[in-house]
Amino acid sequence: MNIETHLDYETILANTHQPIHFAMKLRANAIDSKREQPLAFCVVLDRSGSMCGEPLKQAKDAAAVAVRNLRAEDQFALIAFDNEANTVFPLQSVSDKAALTQQIQSIQSGGATNLTGGWMLGRDALKQSDVAITRRLLLLSDGLLNNGVTEPEMVSSIICSGLEDDKIRTSTLGFGNHYDEDLLSDLANKTNGQFYDANNADKLPAIFESELDGLQKISAQNIRVRIKPLDFCDNLQALGTQPTVTLPDGRIEFALGDLVSEEEQVVCWSMDGLPIPLVDGKPVVSLEGEELLDVEVLYDEIREDGIGSETFHQVIRVKATQDPAEVKPNGEVITWTSIQQSGKTLAEATQLMDKRDIDGALDLLNSSIKRLQSLEGVEGLEDAINPLLRLHETIQRGLYNRGTRKRARLRVTRGSTT
Repeated sequence: MNIETHLDYETILANTHQPIHFAMKLRANAIDSKREQPLAFCVVLDRSGSMCGEPLKQAKDAAAVAVRNLRAEDQFALIAFDNEANTVFPLQSVSDKAALTQQIQSIQSGGATNLTGGWMLGRDALKQSDVAITRRLLLLSDGLLNNGVTEPEMVSSIICSGLEDDKIRTSTLGFGNHYDEDLLSDLANKTNGQFYDANNADKLPAIFESELDGLQKISAQNIRVRIKPLDFCDNLQALGTQPTVTLPDGRIEFALGDLVSEEEQVVCWSMDGLPIPLVDGKPVVSLEGEELLDVEVLYDEIREDGIGSETFHQVIRVKATQDPAEVKPNGEVITWTSIQQSGKTLAEATQLMDKRDIDGALDLLNSSIKRLQSLEGVEGLEDAINPLLRLHETIQRGLYNRGTRKRARLRVTRGSTT
């Protein structure tokens, strides 16, 4: 895997407190051959009353598409749930796809939504597979919790334990006009899965190409970035939504998941650069620049001869100058960080709208738009500015609704990759 590290400003003015952004670009190696190992894949389908009608029809169609995409050596299980969870098809290879598809289409809507009960039965099915096999659970639901475990934080904790204890990654498809995008995106994000809006049937083939065929070309997996702020760094914050944990040694670990063949991902952080002193025009500590961050990337690389563990390590430094002409921005990094900062602003604005703080949301959007528009000579900033402008106009015209919120949330979820 190729890893590049960049700052938006490699050189800053001495004795000045300045915001700095750090970006890391990862590109997976090309994989020519497809996976040799079978896949253990479980669909957990919400058939509760809130899914009645078109949402359930679309979810059943999605499950049928999953079955069509299975290989002969793959293992598959299907769980359906309402207030109770039931095994429709136990984990095994699928010899008669047509019969299973008919079985899927016969599922009828039922009672309440015991999402956690359905997920746990799916987890138990996947645990019957060899632990060396890739385990993936796909949750088809509107995420409206009203039975069993209903506290979102507890639901998240249970499903995260599936990744930690049983190597089960959960992807989620939201159905219906009122699905809980916050819950479904959070569950996928915290288990290195994917979150999809599945209300358009035309999207389903691409979704399952990502979930099934994409797994055939995983090039790097279990990617983790560990960062320790050093002498001249303060207030380090991620601009994306990656799962985060603080390690015993004080480093912060960000989980990035997997990359398939030749896939690129860009992740960004903001920080406060502390004033760097100069004496007689020279750095006090180092001519190479002062230490901002200690960065380590750990991942498993898929090779022809097996899986190898890899580690990348680098100390990120920034230089100081007394000449303003030497302070030159990296336009590409500014574009990356602006797009991700835009996503963060969208998330904060939707939270304010949830609290009915219209003025607060408009003020936040206004300040972010003005800041981005002040960045002259940077290409590609329209990708960061336009979503903010659209949301601002929608709120100002009184047209903000559930659909607007959903689109903004989807934008936030996808904002960390390129």
